[in-house]
Amino acid sequence: MNGPMILPWIAHKADISEARAEELWREALCHATDATGWVGTSEYWEAAESRLHELIEREKRKPCLPTPEISPWVRLQSRIAHLPLLAVKGWSLAWARLLTARA
Repeated sequence: MNGPMILPWIAHKADISEARAEELWREALCHATDATGWVGTSEYWEAAESRLHELIEREKRKPCLPTPEISPWVRLQSRIAHLPLLAVKGWSLAWARLLTARA
C-alpha cells in the first residue's frame, strides 16, 4: 500500500525516516478505520490525516536513543566524563571528615 505523495516531505520536515513515516501512516489508517468504521470516506481520510499529524508530533518529541552497537561507547564516555566529578566529591567528603574529626 502506498502512502500519500507528500509523506516523504512530511518525514523530512519532521526529521524522521521515510520508512518510519510509512509505519506511522499505516498506524493512522488503522486508527481511522477503527474510529469511523468505514474506509474511503471523507471522515476516514480526515481521521487518518489528523492521527498521522499526532503521531508525527509524538515521534518528534521522542528522545533519540543510540543504536545498540554505539551505546556501550556512550556509556564509557559518560563514565569517563563523570570521573573528575567523582574525584572532587570523594576529596571533599574526605576533607569534611578530616575537619569534623579534628573538632
